[in-house]
Amino acid sequence: MPLKYFHPGETEQTLHTDDGIYPISLPGMQLQISALWALADFTEENGATRVALRSHKSDTHRFKTPEERFAGSIVQAVMPKGSLLLYMGSTWHGGGANRTDKPRATLINTYALGWLRQEENQYLNVPREIAEKHSDTIQRLMGYQTHRTLGAFLNPDGSWFEN
Repeated sequence: MPLKYFHPGETEQTLHTDDGIYPISLPGMQLQISALWALADFTEENGATRVALRSHKSDTHRFKTPEERFAGSIVQAVMPKGSLLLYMGSTWHGGGANRTDKPRATLINTYALGWLRQEENQYLNVPREIAEKHSDTIQRLMGYQTHRTLGAFLNPDGSWFEN
């Protein structure tokens, strides 16, 4: 889970979607859902995340920028420390400008459909011998699972390995 800080003086992030990493769009199907935890109070002054309401239901390709398309429907997720913001991967959002003298901390985890490749390659980041020490639930969150036959591989002896 990426821990992210928005430091004093940072400007607004450009609005973006989290599922933009995938080169597909399937009408009526969401590819991801994101969970954003506030590790500090989120205020307008410290750059609470901006969210374009109902943007996951829109096609923005006909417009110059998401900011132009969603003008009037962008709100800031003002919330106390410990709160959770859930949003679809196709929701247009971005961090706000931090106009305070303290950083704003957030923790973000994105859950994707089982047959999609992960954004971060946990197989390279976490060696197998360390991953095996974690519970089955944690291993699955890291991507150590199969989706039907996707994700399976042949062992050197010719047998199939499936986690």
